[in-house]
Amino acid sequence: MDKQDEFKQKFMQLYSPVHERLARFVQSLEWDKDEARDIVAETVMTALEQFAGLRNHDAFLYYLFTIAKRKIYKRAQQKKRTTSLEYFPEELMGTLNADDRINNYELKFALSKMEEKYREPLVLFELSGFSIREISVFLGLSENGVKSRLGRARIQLSKLLDGNLHEKKSIV
Repeated sequence: MDKQDEFKQKFMQLYSPVHERLARFVQSLEWDKDEARDIVAETVMTALEQFAGLRNHDAFLYYLFTIAKRKIYKRAQQKKRTTSLEYFPEELMGTLNADDRINNYELKFALSKMEEKYREPLVLFELSGFSIREISVFLGLSENGVKSRLGRARIQLSKLLDGNLHEKKSIV
């Protein structure tokens, strides 16, 4: 086995257990399912290409999520997304019942309206399954700082979701 095969094997050993977390993280920040898959694929390719330069394999998870985060933001800058309540992403037309589709849409819509500094820890904790400690390392915050942002994020999300409900009631 040559050195390149060894790198690929080590990469896959580290990547396999975190694939689902990465996919959830990306999907929670990217509305379009195909775009999310593309971002995950690009992230994996970039991570594999640069893997030889990663000195500390214990930091692999943060390395991977940092690459994904940069790719998400780069795409967001390249295309200005317009969002309206009449737009339902393709993924919501699948097997979910109507109430679940609406709830899923409202959650993504509310998340898209949140301040980044609150949305990111909330997504990492609630949807990607990171611990408070892992988030603090990833974002460069103290554990108390993460807890504080999570609390504020939940309040902000609650207000945004309540606002969506009130808007609907006034329309109907």
